[in-house]
Amino acid sequence: MAKKNKAESVADLFSLIVNTNDKIKKVHSAHLSSQKLTAPQFGVLDVLQKKGPMPLKKISDELMVTGANITCVMDNLEKESLVKRVPSKTDRRVINAELTAKGKQKLEKVYPDHIKSMNEFSKKFSESEMKQLTKLLEKLVD
Repeated sequence: MAKKNKAESVADLFSLIVNTNDKIKKVHSAHLSSQKLTAPQFGVLDVLQKKGPMPLKKISDELMVTGANITCVMDNLEKESLVKRVPSKTDRRVINAELTAKGKQKLEKVYPDHIKSMNEFSKKFSESEMKQLTKLLEKLVD
């Protein structure tokens, strides 16, 4: 078998990354759907839990999705009373998103099983392999 050139190796690597991402998304989505949440909804709740209230634009930047997508996700989360929109006190053009008490309770319920699900998925790795993979993926993201 002929040795692959660098371009072919890179193409294979990125194909593997995409396939891995797809598998992780399937595991993640299956768990979240059992909790009546979509992955984007969980993403919004998670960002708000970790970083506090923030403008919708910043959420879309954090999650790397369009503003239209965040608007739709926020509409659905708001219907469930998990988040609320709050006009900025300093800039009337800005709308902030904020977790409600019900949203915090939902995350408290979902998060332990989410962590368990992700741990189950990653149990194939040793701790040193996890650290190594983390460093390598951070290089790609930076």
